[in-house]
Amino acid sequence: MTRNVMNPFYIPQSRRALLRSLLLTTGGIITSDLYAEALTLTPRATEGPYYPDHVPIDQDNDLTQIIGGKAPAGGVVTEFGGRLLNADGKPLSGHVIELWQADVNGCYIHSNGTQRGKERDPNFQGFGKIETNAKGEYRFRTIKPGLYTGRTIHWHIRVKQNDKSMLTTQLFIAGVPQNDRDGILRGMGTEQQRLSVIREFKPMSKDSQELVGTWDIVLGNTPEDPERRGGPGGPQSRRRDNDQDIKDLLFGPAPF
Repeated sequence: MTRNVMNPFYIPQSRRALLRSLLLTTGGIITSDLYAEALTLTPRATEGPYYPDHVPIDQDNDLTQIIGGKAPAGGVVTEFGGRLLNADGKPLSGHVIELWQADVNGCYIHSNGTQRGKERDPNFQGFGKIETNAKGEYRFRTIKPGLYTGRTIHWHIRVKQNDKSMLTTQLFIAGVPQNDRDGILRGMGTEQQRLSVIREFKPMSKDSQELVGTWDIVLGNTPEDPERRGGPGGPQSRRRDNDQDIKDLLFGPAPF
């Protein structure tokens, strides 16, 4: 399989008609409801304990197929995209958006990110990134994340400008039962802000098993404090110990 790794907006030919339709929805016809939503700043969230400590060689925006992989990733293929905007609704170009998440088995590409009794999917990229274009557009092709103990289904997102972290947040799927009791989601800003990160995903077509959704990210002007970004773990120098504390809390202490 040949992939255009030089093009940050690598999208298979079969997906381009769908992409044009979605970008029309989010970037062309703006209703009052969409405009009001664009003025709601996307809330911050902890990066969690499993930001990759060893990023893959393949880091493009299609996480379902790795370079040299023997098979596509397991799980339900899911695409989402939209625009990166400032609080006034102006598109922001040249920003890097990172995505990391659990695979179909609930495992991350992290040295401590494999659940007990599970194996990480070797065909899943686990981490990807894309640079927003002149219209502020971005897009990812990935999978519906697997569940792991104590959380709901979610994607982790980070927005960077010139390698400076501007926002770390999480994206959720509407209608997932675990959303109502997810502590991270419940602590993300106001009710309107929480609703802005819970998106509806629908089948790509009547007979398709693949899902698609749209999501505009609305960015403030203040860069992130690394201590705040790490959540309860505090400064980066203490992050490794705190990551293990969180892992033990979720999965129980490791056996000796």
